Amino acid sequence: MVTEVACPLCGESSRFLEIRNPYRDGHIADYRSLYGSRTKSDWKACGTCGFVHQNPRPSIEALNAYYAAGDYHASTPPPLSWSEPGPYMKFARWYYSDKVEFAIAQTGLRTGRVFEMGFGYGGALKLFEERGWQVSGREPDGQLAAFAHDTLGLRGPERGFVDDSVTGLPPVDLIFSNHAFEHVADLHGVMAALRTIIKPGGYIFTTVPTYAANRSNMSLRWMNSAHYSLFTRRSLDQLVARHGFEPVVSTYRGWRKEIDDVWHVARYTGKQLDPTASYEDPAAVARFINWVNPVRSLLFAPVFSNYHRKVQRVMYVKEGVELVARRLLGRR
Repeated sequence: MVTEVACPLCGESSRFLEIRNPYRDGHIADYRSLYGSRTKSDWKACGTCGFVHQNPRPSIEALNAYYAAGDYHASTPPPLSWSEPGPYMKFARWYYSDKVEFAIAQTGLRTGRVFEMGFGYGGALKLFEERGWQVSGREPDGQLAAFAHDTLGLRGPERGFVDDSVTGLPPVDLIFSNHAFEHVADLHGVMAALRTIIKPGGYIFTTVPTYAANRSNMSLRWMNSAHYSLFTRRSLDQLVARHGFEPVVSTYRGWRKEIDDVWHVARYTGKQLDPTASYEDPAAVARFINWVNPVRSLLFAPVFSNYHRKVQRVMYVKEGVELVARRLLGRR
């Protein structure tokens, strides 16, 4: 069952603009217990701040139960090769290393305590641990949390939600979040919980899907029943400003391997900034998504269609050449 909600960022409850999404919702069949007979999720732009979000949507309680049951990942089981840490970590280095290095470089932190919201299989935290960080985090899916513990040997992260139960942790220097905030229905509740565990002057690194500055139609395919918000750098600025964080840096071009996401770093000062300074023009948002975004997708399609697969092929060829060269030179 879905219900109408107020804007998850600014709280506007009556003024919304309809957003058109021409693509099928490839996830909603897996969410049948939440969406009933619906074949597609509905999306709106807030008429006050321009924030793009799913509306109507399932309740926070229903979504939490769905994630806790492990249903979200049930339709995409991990490859059998991931039963050993080596093959999984090869993927994790490919997928997470750029983001981990970006977070470290932009914050100026070399080591410290890091907490990951929604750590999944634990790959990013393992990379932090290898760099000398003390790691912790929360992941609602028990099977994923068990993989991080049993296969990767991580001990700090635990199963659970980021909510008011996050207590007793040593204050952390960095909060790391990779493609997690788009799954969060209670944005302000999560931010309030994260604020309780971060040191004054600590940082939060966030990467999330976006429709802005798009280079493929993936930017609109992100609008599906598995996601509840679609951010831009300005809407992330608005979110963190409401909770005592000051934006530091953001980019739409952080990663070559997966396009149409935004990377964002903010510093915790404890001082609430003016969130209205980051409001977006709702009419401009709707116009971009409905008209400009599809045109950009067509123009960039020859280069960026399935771009991450092209990059991965290049990496495999490079690895093969390097392996042959080492063997010819008698090196391991």
